[in-house]
Amino acid sequence: MPLVFRVMKKDADGFPTPSPTSLGVRPVDVDVDGVNNVQVNGKGMSVSPSWRDININRVPKRLRPKLAGAGGSNNTFCFRAGTGPFQQGPFADGLTHDPDSATHGNIAPEAVVPFDKYRNDLEATREDWQEDES
Repeated sequence: MPLVFRVMKKDADGFPTPSPTSLGVRPVDVDVDGVNNVQVNGKGMSVSPSWRDININRVPKRLRPKLAGAGGSNNTFCFRAGTGPFQQGPFADGLTHDPDSATHGNIAPEAVVPFDKYRNDLEATREDWQEDES
């Protein structure tokens, strides 16, 4: 599993909140067909190789001492998952990592699946994520 970072809200247990804007996606983040199947084309949940590579408008303001211009909500947190290089490959059951640049990638479905299955596959990674703002 490649090492990836994402800014997300967290629940009381310390793991990311499953939601379309935290650990999940919105239907507009992917291409779906007429029967709501997610297409395999590299689109998906946005991730980066470091929290410092995430758009500064998403990185929590409290991290300004570490990243000038950070302007995101302090109700969100930087999380990481994985340990491998930031390259294309398997991420978790049913999911792949598809980088589209050196500083951005997507966690995408590995096959055409119903939107709800893709969302559930993302949520199944919940305990793989650890808060990391170092």
